[in-house]
Amino acid sequence: MKNVTIQDVAQEASVSIATVSRVLSGKGTVSAERRSRVLEAVERLGYSVDAKSSLPRKVEARILLMIVPRISNPFYAEIVHGFQNTAYRAGYETMLCQSMSNPRRLQEYIELMRSGVVEGAVTLDPMNGLDVFSSLVRSFPLVQCAEYNENLGQSYVSVDNVQAARDVVNFLHSIGCRRIALLNSTLNYKYARDRQHGYEEALRALGLEVRPERIAHVADVNFSLAMGAADRLLSISPRPDAVFAVSDVYAAAVERSAKRAGVRVPEDLAVVGFDNIDVSQMCDPSITTVNQPRYEIGAFACSMLLERIRDPQTPPRHLILSTELIVRESTQR
Repeated sequence: MKNVTIQDVAQEASVSIATVSRVLSGKGTVSAERRSRVLEAVERLGYSVDAKSSLPRKVEARILLMIVPRISNPFYAEIVHGFQNTAYRAGYETMLCQSMSNPRRLQEYIELMRSGVVEGAVTLDPMNGLDVFSSLVRSFPLVQCAEYNENLGQSYVSVDNVQAARDVVNFLHSIGCRRIALLNSTLNYKYARDRQHGYEEALRALGLEVRPERIAHVADVNFSLAMGAADRLLSISPRPDAVFAVSDVYAAAVERSAKRAGVRVPEDLAVVGFDNIDVSQMCDPSITTVNQPRYEIGAFACSMLLERIRDPQTPPRHLILSTELIVRESTQR
């Protein structure tokens, strides 16, 4: 028979995991109506109840929390895979939570950390604007993954996004491109800031002008939004002869936009993406892209977190992995 988890209780009661946590621990404010729903869900699901306190016993499963901004972003899939496999081999389950970069949701996940429901956490969210976060990480096992803040003094694992962007620009220049545009994400993300920095730095080193109109930003990793941004880039005169897209989803949107505009890829426009997710090979032409060792990123993040759980005095580790440019049809002239 399947063990009932805190996630099952939350779903049954139509409340957040954090709300269940507050009922489980007896800490924090919960309305009488929500408390009743949680306790009813506990009874319906057959969750073990301590007769003395009339509250569910503390969850016995060893759980690690993984926070991602948006589950819909395919970039995260292999990172989650690597993290979960490593956690499972160590005897842990993974609780995957979607933050939507919403401070209210992040605050609820912070309450989970404080309540003892999870033993440690890995976050892929930039955690912008959360003052309480900086104080929490000093006392709770946490590792930053892909996105990180050097000032927190905590462990992190990522890639050298600045160098990866330099490599892309230098490659495009080597095949004859001179009007290189950038289709970037929002600068709330460190990877977006770093890739733009590397792009601009490489252009200057090559003696090429950094032109603001050739840089576009998209608020989310979303194909439709990227299409609109790609349309604007391809309407510039003179039109870019290459687009460096910081996501393969964005690169696919550039190819679709180019096709609608009668621009040939790669003859008229070279396209480079980032991440090496499946869509980069599904497109026609296939997309030249920067491969990130995503499975390894997740696995290393989990290993670093487990080190911190086992020994809270473990000094922070900072791991920056290499990337690889994979050349495909979208740049073969």
